[in-house]
Amino acid sequence: MNSPSWSLFPRPSIWSSSVQPEFGKTGLASGLLLKALQNGYRGLFIRAQDLFDEMYASLADRASRKLIRRWARLDCLLIDEVGYLNLRPEQTNIFFKLMEERCRRKATLITTNLEYDQWARLLGNKDLTEALLSRLRHQCQTIRINGPSLREPQG
Repeated sequence: MNSPSWSLFPRPSIWSSSVQPEFGKTGLASGLLLKALQNGYRGLFIRAQDLFDEMYASLADRASRKLIRRWARLDCLLIDEVGYLNLRPEQTNIFFKLMEERCRRKATLITTNLEYDQWARLLGNKDLTEALLSRLRHQCQTIRINGPSLREPQG
């Protein structure tokens, strides 16, 4: 990810958008992921609900470590809509492990409507949330998007 076209999204950072809904966060983040893919990087778009569901399912057959390794190897991981979820402690723990593996190694984009001070409510563990955000925000580029909704009522 050292190419000039990748300069907006440096390898050792987390890109997060924390704003009100319907401002185009997913579209913008997807555009960055698409640019990475066009430049030969390996990446994945996954909705947060699907990510956490896969994490929980991996507990049943003890495949959590394998799942984390698979996602940790990706050059770019886009996790869309972190925020509208009810998580189990096991999901929070696996998410922490995944972010720990990716932190300072691979690019991760997270779209969310949550401010950082609301993450503890989502993750359900204040101490773990503080540790996670400390790691993420250390080199994080937070992009806040404001403007008119892209989903105005039609007629």
